[in-house]
Order: sequence, then structure tokens, then C-alpha cells
Amino acid sequence: MKTISHCSEIGTQACRLVVLEGMPGAGKTTIVEKLAAHGCPVLGEYTTGVGATVALQDHPGVDHDDAHQANWTRKAAQARHLLAAHPAVICDRDWLSALAYAYSTGDTALLQRRAIWALEGLKDQRLLLPEVYVVFDLDPVVSLDRRPQATNGHPWSHLHPLHLLRVFYRDPARAVAAHSPVLAELIRSRQRRHLSGHDPRSVNLVAVRAAVAP
Repeated sequence: MKTISHCSEIGTQACRLVVLEGMPGAGKTTIVEKLAAHGCPVLGEYTTGVGATVALQDHPGVDHDDAHQANWTRKAAQARHLLAAHPAVICDRDWLSALAYAYSTGDTALLQRRAIWALEGLKDQRLLLPEVYVVFDLDPVVSLDRRPQATNGHPWSHLHPLHLLRVFYRDPARAVAAHSPVLAELIRSRQRRHLSGHDPRSVNLVAVRAAVAP
């Protein structure tokens, strides 16, 4: 299967797409903001059509599924554009979050649909396979404590879905293997580095910078 994951398919320079994934409240967005402030090419969790980061309060509602899925494909196109000009691009979440959400709800039918969607998106290059996933762990109780803005309408505002989410991120390939063995192998083929959201963000920032280096 042809998927874009290396710059040899995009341009002539060696480059890396590094995606930050993991538990909400673990510090991903803060690190992306710090990297952006230092001139690193980044993509926020949700982006506008021109690549600007959408403020948290303006994210699509939990039931606006089409808007969420469109965000992942839009960001893939924006990442491809940036990768043509930069040696590395850092992305705050990608399509893996769509699978993580489905797993966290316990909805196996939704997870299967999203696994099929992700595999098709990688096949037709609407989605990208990153070089590296940096996965942030965090205790679910701490996740809630750090997000006073979390609303009851979102599953990640409750402990049980957060516990399931944590299970997913410990081994995403295993979580989707029953629904798409091919997708599981693609996820497994990526470099994956695990960081703790309990560590100082300055420490994790250094670790993310190291992940960006080839």
C-alpha cells in the first residue's frame, strides 16, 4: 500500500512529521505553542483553512463528527505542504485521535468504521503516516483536575472513558488490530516515544525536540 510518510515522496530533503498524541491535559498543546514561539513549523490540534490554530472554545462540538474528521484530513494536507519546505513539522494530534476517541467510548462499531476510514485515507493519501508518534501518558484523575473547562458533554470529562483512552495509547496497534490488522501493522511500524505528563513540561519539551531530530 502506498502511503506518504517520507519526504522522498514529497520533496528532496530529509524531513520528519512528528505527531504528539496522548492524554488530554498532559501538556501537548503547551509544548506545541512553545515550539511555535521559537519558529518551529507546527500545526495545532484544530486548524483553519490557512493553517492557523483554532482556539479551544471554538473546537467543533462532540457530536459534530464530520467536522472532526475533516480536521484530520485538512491537517494532513497542511502538513504535506509544510514538509515540502521544512526538515520537520510537529503536529498536535492527527487521525489517530479519531480512533482513540472511538475506543474510549467503548463503541466497537464506531471504532471499526473509523479504522476503515483511516486505512482508506492512508491509501488514497488524504491522511499521512508520521515518522514519529510522541505519546503523552497521564493519570485520568490528574487529567480532569488540569482541565476545569472540560464539559460533561464530552466523554473525556469522565473517568471511565479516560481510563479506556489511557489503555488505547499504551498500545494503539493492539487496540485496532481486531478491526484492521493492516492498519495495526502500519501504526506499529512507526517510531513511538512515550512521555509522562507528570514530568516537568521543560523536560518533555527537550524530549520532543529530540524526537524531531533525524
